[in-house]
Amino acid sequence: MTDLDLPGGGHTSVIGVDGGGPGDPVVILLPALGVAAGYYGPFAAALAAQGVAVLSADFPGQGVSRPLASRKHDFGYAAVSDVVVAATVAVAQERRAGRPLAFLGHSFGGQVALVHLATHSSPVSALVLIGSGSPYWRGFPNRLKLLVQTQTLGAVARVRGHWPGDRVGFGGRQPRQLMREWARFARRGDLAVERGAVVGEPDFSGVALPVLAITLDNDDLAPQGSVDNLADKLTGSRVEHRFVTRPAGEDGPAFDHFTWVRHPGSFADDVATWLRSAVTPG
Repeated sequence: MTDLDLPGGGHTSVIGVDGGGPGDPVVILLPALGVAAGYYGPFAAALAAQGVAVLSADFPGQGVSRPLASRKHDFGYAAVSDVVVAATVAVAQERRAGRPLAFLGHSFGGQVALVHLATHSSPVSALVLIGSGSPYWRGFPNRLKLLVQTQTLGAVARVRGHWPGDRVGFGGRQPRQLMREWARFARRGDLAVERGAVVGEPDFSGVALPVLAITLDNDDLAPQGSVDNLADKLTGSRVEHRFVTRPAGEDGPAFDHFTWVRHPGSFADDVATWLRSAVTPG
């Protein structure tokens, strides 16, 4: 475990599972909204068993990271990308020097991965998106319901000074700015990041690397239309789409937005195989 100091007196920790050796991939796993990095332990262990090392950090205010979101502690996509993701990449380069790096973003973590790759000169050479889509309302079966829900969430965060997801059961406790950006993303379809007085969507067309975009069976939070709307922003990348379900006869619950993490089965093997091929020259 590596402790990281964050601007403003905050802190978080990078945890990991070692696996493989020189030349084998190292995955930087970016969690979903409100999900602690430690939750991904079973999936990380399954990747490590296939020779893929994993590192992950709690996003600000999630897991062991402190302080929690509040009126005084407010931030958006840019801070998560520029501070926590950048620091985790630096830890990966130091602890796993010389090994190829890849992002694996779950849900919100995939959105942050896109922002980071579009706004930083990154050593990351591949990207896996798992259940990671755009919240844009037109990508969901129940469009108007989704639009109302996302805009209500943004309004609550604006009034309270944070989103109380830890109390209502969705997304964890989140800062006002992040929820404002997310609600706008859901309303307009563009991931407009706020950097001071400048607000705009990064140039995702400049991201050029192999991408695996996975839609999960029974995933109401990131259905196919949502995943497509996010992956379609990567016009400069080679994107492979897959729909993943639990293989017939394999033990474990049916896949949905979260069950693959705790009961990965052969899914982890498939991801590891793709990662190895994606980061291997030639």
